[in-house]
Amino acid sequence: MAKGVGKMAWLPGMATVLAIVSCYGTALLIGSLSLLGVSVAINERAWAGAISVFAGLAVILIGASGRKRRISGPTLVAAIGLAFILWAMYGDYSRVVEVVGFALLVAATFWDLRLRPSRRNGDLCWIRAPELASRLEHEPKPLVLDVRGPDEFAGELGHLTGALNLPLAELPRKIGDLDQFKAGQVVLVCRTQMRSATAADILREAGFRNVMVLRGGMVEWNRCGFAAGKETVR
Repeated sequence: MAKGVGKMAWLPGMATVLAIVSCYGTALLIGSLSLLGVSVAINERAWAGAISVFAGLAVILIGASGRKRRISGPTLVAAIGLAFILWAMYGDYSRVVEVVGFALLVAATFWDLRLRPSRRNGDLCWIRAPELASRLEHEPKPLVLDVRGPDEFAGELGHLTGALNLPLAELPRKIGDLDQFKAGQVVLVCRTQMRSATAADILREAGFRNVMVLRGGMVEWNRCGFAAGKETVR
């Protein structure tokens, strides 16, 4: 994931929270004041408008995130949630419809957040198996660098189609062979993720800036049911 996208990961969640607070927070405040004998007049049209704007903004931000990753699921769920919310605001009001709409929006927000690679160890980025599978279906494809030994590369877990096998122990000595990939995306893969994280540090120190680690490695890739080859050619 590009750094700019990672830094903005909180925006869809913030918009969703603002939509929920605008709806239920305002209603709770008015109810609490009424219990104290304080009557508050509110412009319901403006209230509904604020809720709709924040919910719509959340959908737009989730959509922008999904477009970069070419994953439409969270956007679709968020859009359906927005449709329910708008119906509750401007159509035939139903508390059930309203709650379902917000529930779908929250679910889409968490789904989007889960699909984003987390950041650890400074600039180290992680990528999950479904996102990597999606990226490998489109050009330009990232370089997949498998840092396991040859036996593991051709072993039980297999490897990603088109992956380059360069064992971690050989990486410092042969890193010059990868100079042509410095400007592109590099995704590091191992059995889990430990060797890949170490390899990421080596690549970053050598000037590679767009480096990601497959979260859970080949174990997770296989668990997700994605294809894995077992040819021995390096």
